[in-house]
Amino acid sequence: MEKGFTYIITTMILIMLITGIILINKPNKQPIVQTPYFLVKNYEIEFNYLNQGSVDENIINTFNLNFLNYINSYNYSAEFCNIIDTKNHIYFSNFTGTDCNLMIGEDVNQTVSNQSTIKIERFINDMNIYLCSCNYLRENSYYIDIYNENLKLIYKN
Repeated sequence: MEKGFTYIITTMILIMLITGIILINKPNKQPIVQTPYFLVKNYEIEFNYLNQGSVDENIINTFNLNFLNYINSYNYSAEFCNIIDTKNHIYFSNFTGTDCNLMIGEDVNQTVSNQSTIKIERFINDMNIYLCSCNYLRENSYYIDIYNENLKLIYKN
């Protein structure tokens, strides 16, 4: 009787141990999140939200710096620029890693330094305006390039 009881207890402990090992080593199937597309969509949502309020150079710079840090936290790098059109001014923001010329028509209006934002008067004659890879489309626009060693994603609105 004593051997039978010990055998049952030993068998139960062995079954629990094997079950525990199987449960711990079971592969966890989680949905694969396509991070760069998620980051671009997040930028688009936040950019549209930014444009609904009042903006100035500091607000735009803070937004872009925070978003650059956010992208970097996912182990991606980013280069982007944006153009924000308000009632009286047009804001140009450059976060491409290099200084860019603000082109109005065929002429260089001024140079926009990396990680900075400038504004110009809204009422100008020539509306062919370009900054780096951003084109002024008579509305708020942006260009974003998210990349790492495995992937490169470019998106414009």
